[in-house]
Amino acid sequence: MAFYLSLLPAHFKQIKPGKTLTSLWSGCGSIVACELNGQACVIKAVDIPAVLEHPKIKQTAFAVNRKRKSYQVEYHFYKYFSQQLPSSAAAISCLAAIKNAPQYVLAFNDFTQQGYAHAEPQHAAAVLKWLAHFHAFNLHQPATGLWPQGNYWHLATRPDEFNNLAPSAIKQQAAKLDAALCNSAYKTVIHGDAKLANFAINTQQHVLGYDFQYVGAGVGVIDVMYFMTSCFNEAQLQQHADNYLAQYFTELQYALSVYQPQVAANEVISDWRNLWTIAWADFYRFLAGWSPTHTKINSYMQLQVNKALHTNI
Repeated sequence: MAFYLSLLPAHFKQIKPGKTLTSLWSGCGSIVACELNGQACVIKAVDIPAVLEHPKIKQTAFAVNRKRKSYQVEYHFYKYFSQQLPSSAAAISCLAAIKNAPQYVLAFNDFTQQGYAHAEPQHAAAVLKWLAHFHAFNLHQPATGLWPQGNYWHLATRPDEFNNLAPSAIKQQAAKLDAALCNSAYKTVIHGDAKLANFAINTQQHVLGYDFQYVGAGVGVIDVMYFMTSCFNEAQLQQHADNYLAQYFTELQYALSVYQPQVAANEVISDWRNLWTIAWADFYRFLAGWSPTHTKINSYMQLQVNKALHTNI
């Protein structure tokens, strides 16, 4: 019997397991269709093995512990955090978050049965609006139980990739770039893995976020940068990135007026705008050490990196 079936009866009277939809990263579990109390649901069943096997990357003990921590954080987010979010920055509905470490079970409403579909590149503006409201709502909020530094590529969590870097300007400046992001006076909670694939949208352009394994403290432009890398190619970034960044800041100003009227929105925006190129350079540092031929390393990214390296940080 699948392990999650023994953990569900304490929360649901009627349980009808369905087919496995996909496997989690490196054998860490499965996504399973399920009917719970008559509702169409999706189960994220996490069962972390002692050794993680990746087809391309040798997993160090540090990397394995990072992945284990990510599932603890995701459980905490859905158990204690997600219900507080406003509708304009909502997460998918979690019906139960169950911990039996190293096993976790997250039961979600199936958003595809509620009129939502996976977001596509044409929905970029709607997702950026979601990010603006998520960041504004959580400005100055403690990331208790989440990552003290959100995202999966920041310097402290990627020593192996940093060591792989050849001597270079980006390696020399890595600590300063990281410090600039960490020392902002305007920290919020960031999604941390805000790629296009982690958002759903309905016909009313209402967005839901999900997959919060790397949620934690940070500055909003980290999410915005990473989102853009997930849905725009080199030419599209050159043509549209500035306009989308401006749209994000416009929505952020409005969202701050709603959730944080005591905050000087212009100061937040000025601070984060100055960190835009830094966020790109920081992500490039990770990619250059992890996969130096990655397709996300393009002329737009290189332009931002060059600007960041010539900034007095």
